[in-house]
Amino acid sequence: MLFLVRSLIEYFEAAAGRRRPTLLLKNARIVDVFTGSVVEGNLEIYKDRIIGLTKRVRDADLVLDVKGHYLLPGFIDSHIHIESTLLVPQQLARLLIPHGVTTLMADPHEIANVLGVRGVRLLVEMSRMSKIRVFVQVPSRVPTAPGLETTGAVLEDRDVEELLREESAVSLGELNYQNILRDPGYLRRVEAALKLGKRSNGHMAGVVEEDFVNALASAVLTDDHEVVSGDEAFVKLVRGVAVMVREGSSERNLTDVVKGLVGRLRDYRQLMFCTDDKHPTDILREGHIDYNVRKSIEEGLDPIVAVQMATINPATYFRLDHLIGSLAPGRKADVLVVDSLEKLGIRTVVFDGETVYHEGRLMFEVPRVELPEWARNTVRVNQGLKAEDLVVKVGSESRKALVRVIGVIPGQILKKELREWLGVRSGVVIGDVGRDIIHIAVVERHKGLPNVGKGFVRGFGLKKGAIGSSVSHDHHNIVVVGVDPLDMYVAVRRLSEIGGGFVAVMGGEILAELPLEFAGLMSTRSYEEVVERLNRLEYIARHVLGLSLPNPFMQLEFVSLPSVPEIGITDRGLVVDYKLVDPVIEVYR
Repeated sequence: MLFLVRSLIEYFEAAAGRRRPTLLLKNARIVDVFTGSVVEGNLEIYKDRIIGLTKRVRDADLVLDVKGHYLLPGFIDSHIHIESTLLVPQQLARLLIPHGVTTLMADPHEIANVLGVRGVRLLVEMSRMSKIRVFVQVPSRVPTAPGLETTGAVLEDRDVEELLREESAVSLGELNYQNILRDPGYLRRVEAALKLGKRSNGHMAGVVEEDFVNALASAVLTDDHEVVSGDEAFVKLVRGVAVMVREGSSERNLTDVVKGLVGRLRDYRQLMFCTDDKHPTDILREGHIDYNVRKSIEEGLDPIVAVQMATINPATYFRLDHLIGSLAPGRKADVLVVDSLEKLGIRTVVFDGETVYHEGRLMFEVPRVELPEWARNTVRVNQGLKAEDLVVKVGSESRKALVRVIGVIPGQILKKELREWLGVRSGVVIGDVGRDIIHIAVVERHKGLPNVGKGFVRGFGLKKGAIGSSVSHDHHNIVVVGVDPLDMYVAVRRLSEIGGGFVAVMGGEILAELPLEFAGLMSTRSYEEVVERLNRLEYIARHVLGLSLPNPFMQLEFVSLPSVPEIGITDRGLVVDYKLVDPVIEVYR
């Protein structure tokens, strides 16, 4: 506290002219997100804080003439899983800073499902060593589907409350309605967050009925990032549920939501942007929150409103507007210098008062990341696993079977429950490549158990071979899809050998792989190497294995998720409406 008081005295003295600013951005057009106006002038910074928005020009340790360019607050991602970028925070900062992203509201429930509380703390500690600000949405449901999946860890009420008390925590992470319906005791965690003055994030995928939204809002779940249309957004907004407009790799919701709201609202304060889950290849190719801003403007949103949704709106929602989200005195000095409001064109990024990106060049270095052994060796596949364990079996006298099929929807994480007749050979139900129906299996990898969930999936377009991943939401067991069960088996074994990651297999050979040695979720390699390997994997999947699905590995990660309608698959089996079901409905002899 004494340090804080001394700092406040320094900021006061600098603003009053008794100390030199450490950085002056002069001749700027400053976007004021409070009034929605643009103010011409200069921005004064002392150490990590903004101390003045002024017409005067005075001496500073460093002066940057921005020559009439716009100044914006640093962008905020209102809901992200760092683990889904496949990068450790230090490397993620290198990737995001050029896109103007300076703050993340991160829910680390992926690492929590594998390594529990100490995994969360390790990721948060890494974030503190990076050039990006990370606030934590404390995982509320680990596991996501109790009794229906095996995870590497469980977070009890006491663990959640302990994490909520930490300085970096801003909210209770996404809580889905199925958990509350099955066990109202989850609301104890909401109560703990409320007592600490923190938000509780919602996960309302597929919830559009007014009464149901009323019920969830009454349980003080005050936001949703699963909205897929303007109509759904409106139903939730009028009930006090803030909407995080999402554009990830396989969650492409922005266009439908923004188009459905433009011209319909007079107040956009309850809207903000998020990416949720976005691979580094997509970030490098199209952008991050900067992409959301540009895309929204293209869809008809006012540029100032789009900037507010990326800055002051999330800051205010998470009760951090005294600290971030605007270019006002006393706030953190997170500043973007851009060419225009419509196209952005980010020239310079200041983070915490330090110039970290300028004219296409990062201004900081990242040391090599060393992992503790317990965070590295997390993939333990049962040694007795065989290829025949990965397929659906029926009686040897059967000729065909009516089975449940997971129907993948390109660009969405929602899945459809389909029903199809498939042939049977020697008691094994076989896929049908001609109808785009292939095998899927989920293999337990946390404890070496013999659990294998198996079934069929449509939508990948795979013609041969198999692809596999140790990233599979939210349980993060190994998920593999393929035409040939032997290739699927090879994929599982290779993932076990490399400590997790992605693989592509054909004819028993590994064609490409990306090791994710940190909990089987992230790589400690540079983002450039991760992008290169991921690009090769996707090239092989498309041009050698014949796969047609966009973002195939991100889609693979979500096909197993049991908490998103209508169907999922875990190491325990197929899940429909939070119940385990048999993949085989009927057999024909």
